[in-house]
Order: sequence, then C-alpha cells, then structure tokens
Amino acid sequence: MSSGSPFYPVPGVTPDALSPRKEICNYFSAYPIYSLAWSRREDRNSMFRMALSSFLEEPTNKVQIVQLSPHHDPSHTPERPDFGVVGEVNVDYPLTKLLWHPATGGYAQPDLLAGTGDSLRLWECEQTGEPAEMGLHKTNMRLRAKMTTRADYSEPITSFDWNQVDPRLIITSSIDTTCTVWDIETQQAKTQLIAHDREVFDVSFVAGSQDVFASAGADGSIRMFDLRSLEHSTILYEAPAAVAPSSSDPNLGDAAYYPGNGGILSTRLSSLVPPLLRLSCNALDPNYIATFALDSHIVSVIDVRNPGTAVVQLVGHQAPIHAILWSPTSPSQLCSAGADSRVLVWDIQQALTTRQHQQRQALAAAAQAKQLSKLTAANKSDYGDGRQSPRSPVSASGAQTSNAIQAVAQAAAAQALTQQPTNVAPSLTYAARLPVNSLAWHQNSPEWISIGFGNTIQTLRL
Repeated sequence: MSSGSPFYPVPGVTPDALSPRKEICNYFSAYPIYSLAWSRREDRNSMFRMALSSFLEEPTNKVQIVQLSPHHDPSHTPERPDFGVVGEVNVDYPLTKLLWHPATGGYAQPDLLAGTGDSLRLWECEQTGEPAEMGLHKTNMRLRAKMTTRADYSEPITSFDWNQVDPRLIITSSIDTTCTVWDIETQQAKTQLIAHDREVFDVSFVAGSQDVFASAGADGSIRMFDLRSLEHSTILYEAPAAVAPSSSDPNLGDAAYYPGNGGILSTRLSSLVPPLLRLSCNALDPNYIATFALDSHIVSVIDVRNPGTAVVQLVGHQAPIHAILWSPTSPSQLCSAGADSRVLVWDIQQALTTRQHQQRQALAAAAQAKQLSKLTAANKSDYGDGRQSPRSPVSASGAQTSNAIQAVAQAAAAQALTQQPTNVAPSLTYAARLPVNSLAWHQNSPEWISIGFGNTIQTLRL
C-alpha cells in the first residue's frame, strides 16, 4: 500500500473525508456504468486504457474506450476527470462483461475487445492520429464479429472468459443452461454443452489451462469441466440451502398442499438453494475459486482438491456482494465490492497456512488412532469365549483400549476442524459514494484497481 493510497487498514478505520485521496483517478460518464476492463497491453499508449459499457433500459447503450490523459491532475481534484473518451460505439442492450485480448504470445493487431449481452461481439480497436479530448488520440472501433448460436434468436449471455493459453478460444455462459466454446478465428462455436440444471451465471477458464473451466449457476452449484472429456463433470461446491419453510408458512399458499401438485412444491423448495452469481478462478493457482451467492455478504473460497465445502470465508461486507476478483500477481490476494459501497482487499495466505497445518494434524491423528486400534486388536483374546489372552494383562488391555478410543476421538475432532471454513477479515477497505457494481484489476500495474458505481469510474492505487 503506497503512502498516498486511498485504502486504509481496517483496524484503524479512517473517516472517508480524512483518508488520503491524491492517488485516485476519475472518469465521469453520462450514463450508468456496469462493466469495465483494463487493457492488457504494456505499451505506453495502451496500458492505461479501459473499456466500459452503460446500463440503460433503452435500446441504445454505449461501449466506450477511455484513456488516462497526459494532462491529468496528479493532485487529484475530485470534480475533474482524469480519463478522456477516445472511442465509442452503440449497442442495443447492456453488456454483461467486457474483456481485452489476453496478449499472451504477442499482441493482436489491431487490439481486440470482446463483450457479451445478446451475443458475443468482437471489436477491432485501432488508434488513429486524429485528436480527441484531453490531449488524447481517437481509437477506431470496428465490429469484427457478432456471434450467436442461432440465426434467428439467441438466449442472453450472462458472462464469458478469454482463454489465456490459447487466445483463439472464448467461453460464454447463458441463461439457457449452456456454456459455449467459440473459436474467434473461424467465428464458429466449437462446443456447446448443458452445464447446469438452471441458468448459468458465470464461467471461467482455470489458470494455465486451455481445456478446464468452471461455471456457477442458479442451481447453487459450481461445476468443473474438461473439454477433453465432456462426458463427466465435477460438482465442486453447492451453496448451503436456506431454512425450509414450515407447513404454516403463508408464502407457500394453499396450492403447495394440493394433492398431485408436487411440481409446485418442488419448485418452491428448490428455490431455497441460493443461486451462485459469480465466480473467479485464481489467476496463478488453479486450485482456488472464489464465489458468492445471491444476496450474500460472504465470499466463499473453494479448494478444488477438497470439493464440497469452502476452505475460507471472507467476512466483512454489510450488504450483498456484487463483484469479486483475484489479484493478477498474488495467489492469496482478492478484492470484493458490494451494495454497502465498500471495496475490500483480502489476503488469505495466513488462513491457508493455518488450514494446511490443521490438515497435517488431522492426518497425524488419524494415523495414530489407526495404529492404536491395531495394537488393541492384537492384544485381544485369541479365544472365542472372551477369556483374556495370557500375554496381555487386563490393566494393560484396558489402558490400550482407552488410548485407542481417545485417539479416535481426537482424530475425529481434527478432521471435523478441517471441514469448517476459516473466516478471514479484510486487510484494506475503501468507501465509495454509491454501491459498487464492477471491479477491474490492472494486470500490468497491479497496484491499480478500478471500480464502477453510478456513472463514475474511480481508479485507486493500493
């Protein structure tokens, strides 16, 4: 955390009006902002460039490219914008997500920007010499492709991810329960599969893989797939169900008890499992995935090597969470934002170390219990009538049995401890003016995090 960071350590909470603010850069849009993404290029003319999209309940929405002005105010005047618009196109519906080309193995020429909503769109973004506002130069945005699974109509796309290993591949998730893998060179779908029982809300490739991906959906589960073997999938995690209503619950209504209408009752009960809205795969360690449920204040971190339960829970938000993101350079650092207008930064390294120690203790306790059980069994009577074996006095046998029982209990307790998630508090926090809808962590300058709320983008230095 730099000396001018707008974040402050949680234990000594600093009032927002007093926290240092010189390391904040602003952009003010004329529209409500929903999705944003940092450019992944390292060249000077592109690295401090973002794409963002509007959220309007009208058939004309905007996709804009904004760039940090060379004349931005380093002292940070809150009312003055630091980013200027260099490119803009219209789309019919709000975009659910934006991503720039991963830029692995060389840059695409021109740069590519992808976005999802009613379809998967690709724009070629090429800088021109034409002057734009705030001392910048315009970027020409040309639609390269618009991809849908059907020519007449396509179900809305909820999210997507761009493969880091093979940038030709993009995977999308949809409300029609499917995930689709696209080849952007041929502009065709390579594979489409039914991923969940209900809507799929998010999807992401696992770090370092061009075949393995995870998805989260309205059925409350995270599932992992391998494109090389789509006959099988693994349910990594299922959100804990809410408390089932009693038979006197007026919300169920009389129809719920009508004979033969099991479908209605089943539908009501299945809705008690909260949908998982977003997931984020660790950018460096393929073993960890973060997720949160609808209206949840808690982020759950899952270890794919131990499916079924969360290993860490991030507890600190006071209202539903809207976005989560792993650090591009630290395998233990995350950022989250939510309806409480708070942006929280977490470091789970200590929690993971503690959990690994607990797992080692559980294994050692289980091994000890197994060994004592064997010794106890060996000292039991060799006779079938229950008489004591001559080689084992009663007192010694009783002591060993007691030790074995105690060791088994200790092993069970140690194992139970590893099944409980470790709660972690945030290490840094920032208070925005409004509920925060979106996050973007700069890949090449990881000390910068951008947040979107209302019609404002703020870029914060950690």
